[in-house]
Amino acid sequence: MADKEKLMEKIEDGEFSIDDLPEFLAVFKEICNESEDVAEEVEDWDRKFQITLSDADNFWFKIEDGKFDYGMGEIEEPDVTLEMNGETAAGVFTGEIDATSAYMSGDLKIIGPLPDAVKFRTLTELVREEMED
Repeated sequence: MADKEKLMEKIEDGEFSIDDLPEFLAVFKEICNESEDVAEEVEDWDRKFQITLSDADNFWFKIEDGKFDYGMGEIEEPDVTLEMNGETAAGVFTGEIDATSAYMSGDLKIIGPLPDAVKFRTLTELVREEMED
């Protein structure tokens, strides 16, 4: 997984930006679909997440029947919408910014059930752990 190694290098060097997000999303999806820990976390939990960015392209994640998918743009009828700017999104996904702190400061807005957003945060943490291994 050369992309994973390249992304980890950028994250560790503080060079990861929103421009790296498409590659990151591909790695995120791959890890989620291969990880037993993630599979346990999403068992019987189908959700659609819309990520709306104020200064970059929007994207979405979908978890259906234990499998992850993503795409750019909008997804119909999201269960949860996360609104933030690109810098916050890059930081939250890479772990450089704590999602709870971003939410509390108003840098991250959540539309939809807060427990679903918290579970999504748990999934991003599991993916980061897998990326670091």
